[in-house]
Amino acid sequence: MNTPSLPLPLAAEGALLRLVSVSGSQRTAHRLAELGLVPGVELSILQNNGGTLLIAVGDTRLVLGQGMAHAVLVTPLERSTP
Repeated sequence: MNTPSLPLPLAAEGALLRLVSVSGSQRTAHRLAELGLVPGVELSILQNNGGTLLIAVGDTRLVLGQGMAHAVLVTPLERSTP
């Protein structure tokens, strides 16, 4: 069963996510790739205040504006239980 992807700002705060693709311009995709946001990477939203998103990618923390964040398409991941 395939879980549909959604724009990053619509995902729940604290959810573990996988980046599926980047929509928008080649420039946007290139800039996000420079920041480590490439398809397959796992990330989570630490804070979404409606204007900017604070996200975690591994040990890195990034702040994205809504425009760029909407170009990031993600799918939720199940957290593994120990």
